[in-house]
Amino acid sequence: MSNKSAKRKAIATSCCEIFAKNGFQDISISKIANIAGIGKGTVYEYFINKEDIVCELMSCLENNYNQELTSKIETFITKQDKLLCLFGIFLEDETIQITRKEIFKQFLIVCMTKPTKEIIGYNTTLRGNYIKVIDDIINNKKVSIEIYDYIVGLFVSSITLNDFDLKGKIIQYIEYKLKKLGEKND
Repeated sequence: MSNKSAKRKAIATSCCEIFAKNGFQDISISKIANIAGIGKGTVYEYFINKEDIVCELMSCLENNYNQELTSKIETFITKQDKLLCLFGIFLEDETIQITRKEIFKQFLIVCMTKPTKEIIGYNTTLRGNYIKVIDDIINNKKVSIEIYDYIVGLFVSSITLNDFDLKGKIIQYIEYKLKKLGEKND
């Protein structure tokens, strides 16, 4: 990893907690620089804008999550348990998963409000990676795409609706899809 890449990661990850708690829209570059312990100009040496920082943070969290996920999924036997593990970011109440979920929410906000070529490219890659993991579990590309898109859609709905049982709806949907495939207990 290059020195510049390492510095980008360090700056982005230093902002994780504040982005998760406050979002990114009301946080200034000056505040980010203060949190990272660097000058405001230094932030601009590494990032174009706040959205670029959110994408870098998302990438860092995704890399960590993927490393954990690969070994964790293998410990499960049923397809249902493997899929629930994959979507643990939406299902678990551990602090790290709550933080990841909040950063994913900020990332989706960036995708919807400032969809640059880089953001769209990253989101497309992210989607493709998770669809591949789902497909490795259920061996059905079309259904894998449906599952990913539907569950992310549920997450978006949970952001905008107050009384929304995200966990229950995800579990119910996965059970439904696997039953429809005739593979609930595989």
